[in-house]
Amino acid sequence: MKRLGPQARKLFEFSSGRDTRGVSGRKETKQKSKKYTFILPVELMKKVKHDAVEQEKTISQWLAGAIEKKLSE
Repeated sequence: MKRLGPQARKLFEFSSGRDTRGVSGRKETKQKSKKYTFILPVELMKKVKHDAVEQEKTISQWLAGAIEKKLSE
């Protein structure tokens, strides 16, 4: 199962009352996600990474929060 890609892994997913973790050990989120590619200035990305580490978040979590905050203004 560890060697399967994300699409193949979805075929074998099932719902249980237990805590499930992905291959990387992170908790899987209930919210659907989609992967995107962005080109950002190196200095900006360094700031994002440092701030995300300080907040104990992944870069994806940090970016999602920043975008949500900006859109709610």
